[in-house]
Amino acid sequence: DVAIKKSKELNFVNVYNDHVAQHSSTTCRREVVHHQVKRYSSEKRKNKRMRSFLNFGLYNLVGPDFETTKLLRVLDVRRLEVPSKIIGDQIHLRYLGIGSYSLRGIAAIISKLRFLQTLEAAYKYFIEETIDLRKLTSLRHVIGKFVGELLIGDAANLQTLRSICSDSWNKLKPELLINLRDLEIYDNYKSKEGRVSVSWASLTKLRNLRVLRLMANNGIYLSLKSEEAVRSMDVISSSLVSVTLDAITFQEDPMPFLQKMPRLEDLIFKNCDYWGGKMNVSEQGFGRLRKLQLVMKSLDELQIEEEAMP
Repeated sequence: DVAIKKSKELNFVNVYNDHVAQHSSTTCRREVVHHQVKRYSSEKRKNKRMRSFLNFGLYNLVGPDFETTKLLRVLDVRRLEVPSKIIGDQIHLRYLGIGSYSLRGIAAIISKLRFLQTLEAAYKYFIEETIDLRKLTSLRHVIGKFVGELLIGDAANLQTLRSICSDSWNKLKPELLINLRDLEIYDNYKSKEGRVSVSWASLTKLRNLRVLRLMANNGIYLSLKSEEAVRSMDVISSSLVSVTLDAITFQEDPMPFLQKMPRLEDLIFKNCDYWGGKMNVSEQGFGRLRKLQLVMKSLDELQIEEEAMP
């Protein structure tokens, strides 16, 4: 109560359902509107000083007049029907949360948002268009189901990438993603050439990666064959803490690779395919593992040697 009272005094918060409004909503810089609010009248929709707008709860078709807001830094319209052209005019945005309605034209306007740091698209919708983020050099977090081509340029600031399709990933230079900490590679469809493959060597180049998810509906081959440079390493992906492999196809035992990750704590296999019959965890393997979940379509035996998983 004290925090709310002080926030009102500083014009940081304006509660619309107050019986007596102490501050006009046309001067409040940050607005958060629940879907049950019925008093969001037309005069409250015009706020040229607005810096951030968040709508939460269920879907709500009533929002501010974004044509009058040119200074927005934070905009979450995942529950509103806002034309993508209007979003493209918010050139000062740092955060954009976007839903299915606005996603329809996102490819045409996203390059205008040069200062954008976080792009969060509704995760249950597949984005099949080509999305060009090469001009957005300040991006730190990209979240959404980008099953179409995703173009990323100077990504030195990028920390989160969830998710990118394997075709787009294979075209990137992972050694340039020097600050990437959270990566999800997802495929919903087969490529024209059939099943696609992700090289384990490309993942070892991510020096600061902590969370990795490889996920597919139709299966991704995780390529480990003939990567002698990786095989000979005593330590692989020294920063990784969590690995989730969902619907991945292995042509050979992945355990000799995975157990070399010194900080790995969570390892999850979901609906994976392995052709070799037996997986083997050797002595001193998985030194810090706390969670191992195995849900395999085909696996005859998991052999764990003594002193493994200490």
